[in-house]
Amino acid sequence: MKEENSQKEIARWKGFMDTLQNESEWEPNFPRREIWNQYNSKLWYYHSGNQTDLIPVFFLYSPINKPSILDLTKEHSMVGEFLEEGYDVYLLEFGEPVIEERGIGLGEYLSQYVHPSIKKALDHSGRDELSLSGFCLGGTLAVIYAALHPQLIKNLILFVTPIDFDQIPDYRSWVEALKNDELDVPAFVEEMNIIPAPFVRYGMRALTAPIYLSPYFSLLNRAYDKEYTDYWLRFNQWTNDHLSLTGAMARDILTYFVKENVLMKGEFPLSGENVDLKTIESNLYMISSQYDHLVPTSISTPLLDLVASKDKQLLEVAGGHASLIKYGISTEFKEWLHARSKS
Repeated sequence: MKEENSQKEIARWKGFMDTLQNESEWEPNFPRREIWNQYNSKLWYYHSGNQTDLIPVFFLYSPINKPSILDLTKEHSMVGEFLEEGYDVYLLEFGEPVIEERGIGLGEYLSQYVHPSIKKALDHSGRDELSLSGFCLGGTLAVIYAALHPQLIKNLILFVTPIDFDQIPDYRSWVEALKNDELDVPAFVEEMNIIPAPFVRYGMRALTAPIYLSPYFSLLNRAYDKEYTDYWLRFNQWTNDHLSLTGAMARDILTYFVKENVLMKGEFPLSGENVDLKTIESNLYMISSQYDHLVPTSISTPLLDLVASKDKQLLEVAGGHASLIKYGISTEFKEWLHARSKS
């Protein structure tokens, strides 16, 4: 027994050091091909080998993070789970903005990136509608898009999506200063043209700093487990893999969401269009995480009272902001989506 424990301890420390020194880059775990692009942003198409008559799923991720979390490892891949269930998957990957994109704000992200890529996915699949799946801030974009183009979205699936920004936890002092015009951050970030990725990362760290200490202890405790260390490596890379953001988009996030909390008004103007959440009649499935420090359930659920959808479901799962990737999607959700994805 003593020798066995000694071998495990050696394996644990070796796995810990090997993982920390591993500089390999993430690569997709399932075949995909690019079918649309705009500057550095790309639309990826994943074909399911399981032939079904299900409408495709379109993944819309946050514009401030790379979407590798959705296909982290072969064993921990939301892309892989949907492919296995028989859904073709389309994934819009926002890229590093170039100087020509410096004026691209919220309205332009939706009209020049999200809408053309969804239209491309529909044309490519030969369908009239699809399931739109939004993650975190990508879910916020998905809600606005679904309000502007309700006829295209049959199912709206939201994972840990912020809606009521008045519910932001623990940061009320700077939010109140922003609302009272005592802090003119929107004008400052807009002047920056493009906010470098390290600035975005440090800003997120300021909100979630305590969360990023414990993973190293978790790694040390389970570093003898190769599957776990592979997952930990890719997950840790993702947490540090932020994208640069246009100053215009940062301005709009702060102004529309944090300062004015426009989504809670139900109806608001955006780039000459009227966004009315009551136009959303899509089947709606919302998933939140019980211990999510960044987007608690209370930030997401107010949407359920704002939309006109008659078919609305809420599922709160154990874990944190990105735990769904580790533990997978539930059988309950798979059955719900399958029943509503027949063409």
